[in-house]
Amino acid sequence: MLGSPGSGKTMMARRISSILPDLSFEEALEITKIHSIAGILSKDTSIITKRPYRAPHHTVSASSLVGGGRIPKPRRNKSSTLWSTIFR
Repeated sequence: MLGSPGSGKTMMARRISSILPDLSFEEALEITKIHSIAGILSKDTSIITKRPYRAPHHTVSASSLVGGGRIPKPRRNKSSTLWSTIFR
């Protein structure tokens, strides 16, 4: 997004997930599988029903965005809640 400082780019990015449609069962299952494989699915959660959201730093490299490291895997970002590079 482009715009002058204070024009609402960050606010819009954080709130865009609220206007997206609800997850279908297949999407929820896929997101739950990713969380489970990555080891970040909490024991008390049976299926994830909210779209995950990530707020990576603007200088993030492509390899770190998708997991990076010697053994690539979905990872958590210190400043965000779940595997949410794309959705919430």
